[in-house]
Amino acid sequence: MSNLTFQSRKNRKIKMITSEVELTLDYEAIDVRDTYGFYLTNRTIKSKVKELPMIGSFVNNYPDFWALEPETGLYHKTPNVGICWFKEENKIDTIDGLVNAILYKDIELLKFYKQRYSGVKYFAPVDYFLYGDFDEETLTHNIKRQCITYLWLTFEMDAIVYPLMTYGNESTLSWCFEHIIDGSNVVVSLKMVMTGPEKEMFHKALKVLVDSKHPKALIIYTVSKHETTMEMLKYAIDNGVKIIEVANTMMNKNRGVSNG
Repeated sequence: MSNLTFQSRKNRKIKMITSEVELTLDYEAIDVRDTYGFYLTNRTIKSKVKELPMIGSFVNNYPDFWALEPETGLYHKTPNVGICWFKEENKIDTIDGLVNAILYKDIELLKFYKQRYSGVKYFAPVDYFLYGDFDEETLTHNIKRQCITYLWLTFEMDAIVYPLMTYGNESTLSWCFEHIIDGSNVVVSLKMVMTGPEKEMFHKALKVLVDSKHPKALIIYTVSKHETTMEMLKYAIDNGVKIIEVANTMMNKNRGVSNG
């Protein structure tokens, strides 16, 4: 167990920043009271029900490998690696994590993350597990934070970022995709949804996503066999949605493929 304090973690990260790192956005011009990310969310329109920032991606370019955010050694495995955050958020959304750095405009931490992700073309926003027993306000808050990371990665990193398919319980399906612009590419994670009630809920959510947003393509994070993955996505496939199955460390391990 690490005994590093927040301050020592932060200092360690600051010392790793090279002097050549420059930020694109004019953080000095942002109102000091803006600790809610308005400097990013004001760059897009809002959805009708929850007033979430509208986001979307319509390119024909996709990653060929998903590196989990901690897998820094894989960020440049190929020229087309994408970074994703499909881990428990208590391990990725720390006090000195990307989200707080963005919200509180911590210049040194923002420089650290810009340096960390330098040269990476593709991203999925920070993922928050939208458990079905979360209250609606928490779900809305988590989706908004997801949108904020999407916008920062887009405008600060000049990267291609795709919205995520995220949902809570069945009652959230009436609004949980409203921030995704119709026809957008969408990242879909099949982690933790392959069995039981989670599988049933996933199929309901997928149907709503396909019917309401008509996605251009679904960009998949999966650790299962190809056949099992395609069966989970049958509704999308039957409705003509393009499926982009992207390799990752655990998928390669489970399928007996080398990461080299």
